[in-house]
Amino acid sequence: MKIQSISPLGAEISGIDLSSKVDELDIKNIKKAFLDNLVLIFRNQKLRPNELLSAAKLWGSPQIHPVFKGSESFPEIIRIENLGEKYHTNAHWHSDVTFEAKPPDATILYALDIPSVGGNTFFSNQYLAYDHLDLSLKDKLENYHARHSNKSVLQLVGADTSSEKSVLHPIFRTHPETNMKALYITEAFVKKIEELQKQESEATLKKLYSVANNKKFQYEHRWRNGDMVVWDNRCVQHYAVHDHGDKTRTLNRITVEGSRPY
Repeated sequence: MKIQSISPLGAEISGIDLSSKVDELDIKNIKKAFLDNLVLIFRNQKLRPNELLSAAKLWGSPQIHPVFKGSESFPEIIRIENLGEKYHTNAHWHSDVTFEAKPPDATILYALDIPSVGGNTFFSNQYLAYDHLDLSLKDKLENYHARHSNKSVLQLVGADTSSEKSVLHPIFRTHPETNMKALYITEAFVKKIEELQKQESEATLKKLYSVANNKKFQYEHRWRNGDMVVWDNRCVQHYAVHDHGDKTRTLNRITVEGSRPY
């Protein structure tokens, strides 16, 4: 097994077949690479749904999404289909499912049908985002919280938004395994900063988003069929680009259970 790191985040792992049993030493190295690099890319994988589910268990217990419906045989697996410009299911910067009290620790995507051009995914390192914030802003927001809501997801699936729910998470999240701090706000789900009035909250969020999505902190993944990509949802944001016309972009997605941010 070979690990090739990418700056400012990401690593491509080769010489491993995730459809087979992974030995203990490789598991140990994969888990270390995950914490060190935040995004892992496994090329040329051939994974049936049960094998994808087994591979996902390297990062935790696969969960059933609170809004999107999985397959009948494997409810933990969600089929992601982006039909060009017509359907924008994830065309915004976000971490997954932050509107839950315990958002997933990791997300796994497996590419099934990728257009020849376009449909890339950007990932942004939120450790670096936190590190590049002004010290005065860090001090001010140190114990502040953002309110995350599922309203945009309910609207996406055509559900009744009267069932909207929200949760408070710290603006700066401490990673439970590395003890590093990450900026933890997302344009997709954050409604406001709880401790600020609306106008100041909006201005502050705009400033935070501009840092979170800085191109210097990003890796652009150019998908190929058979790619399996896994990222640390605790310190990474991502964005799927919808620039592939009417061509279909199909992937299977799994998230694994997480812990309450602090």
